[in-house]
Amino acid sequence: MSHSAKNKLTIIVIFSTLFVTVAALLLLIFFHGKKSYTVTFELNGGTLISGTLVQSVTRGQNASPPSVTKDGCYFLRWSESYRQITHDVTVEAVWEYETTPGIVYSESENSNFTEIVGAYKYISGDVYIGAYHDSKKLLGIKEGAFSDCIDITKVYLLDGLITIEANAFSGCVNLAEIAIPETVTRIGDNAFSGCEKLEKLTLNEGLVEIGANAFANCTSLKEIVIPKSVTKIDKSAFEGCENLEKLVLNEGVLEISANAFANCISLEELIIPESVTKIDESAFSGCEKLETLVLNEGLLEISSNAFANCISLKEVIIPVSVTNLDPSAFYGCEDIVIKYADEIDGGESDSQQ
Repeated sequence: MSHSAKNKLTIIVIFSTLFVTVAALLLLIFFHGKKSYTVTFELNGGTLISGTLVQSVTRGQNASPPSVTKDGCYFLRWSESYRQITHDVTVEAVWEYETTPGIVYSESENSNFTEIVGAYKYISGDVYIGAYHDSKKLLGIKEGAFSDCIDITKVYLLDGLITIEANAFSGCVNLAEIAIPETVTRIGDNAFSGCEKLEKLTLNEGLVEIGANAFANCTSLKEIVIPKSVTKIDKSAFEGCENLEKLVLNEGVLEISANAFANCISLEELIIPESVTKIDESAFSGCEKLETLVLNEGLLEISSNAFANCISLKEVIIPVSVTNLDPSAFYGCEDIVIKYADEIDGGESDSQQ
């Protein structure tokens, strides 16, 4: 190799080495050059007692957690580590309810789980039900556990609960608000029946079945949103909810059972989702203010008296998918005009009930 060629090779090697070194230094600066990071503490409904919620922390050092509190709860932990910080992070307070005294739990020494089996009638005001009792995970509220606890006004439930059994809160006439956790899959028969002051009801995704008479005669309910996870609304589930003005049925419900929403006399508009295949007998009978009814393709059967005495209904279109329309489905709807989707498409005449 000539002397000139050797010099060129040496120069190439030097520049290549220099390039790699510079690139490595740039990467080092990029990944390690930041000297401090932001740690944000979120209270998740709590109140700050002392300390700082947003902190600038030197790389590798610890943040200083603030002192916090929340009514009816005790602090459990922070959701993320605030130690040896190497990146920006948001840390949330995790709370556990301080369970209200007077609640009776099942006794089992050999189980990691427990259930609520009863409650003293003197319980009043806001009731907090934690996810654990004596380090045992709460799975359910048994039949009649809070039945006729007439002074309860609000119930707080945490995720982890799976079942609310029959009559669990029936006759709690002053109960005004409850949110059903997303872990609950079934609400039992008559679970909240007769809770006449219940105004705010939150049903979360995860719920599959609403039992018979579950919310019957909850006369203060004005709005109900049925999540898409619900497949069955059992008989008389919301019967007699006379102030119910808005009902949202999401895709997922397969069957609306007998009398499910009978005598909901304030309901004005109803859209049946495509997932519903059957509307059972008297499901919406006596909904006298119902003016707008939308039935979607997918519906197969409309049973006897399903919409009987819905006297404000003037028109309904029956989807092509319906194969069984009971002659009494719209009994007492004196001014209604029933149209059939296939006849409309074909230009044929309508029929009067």
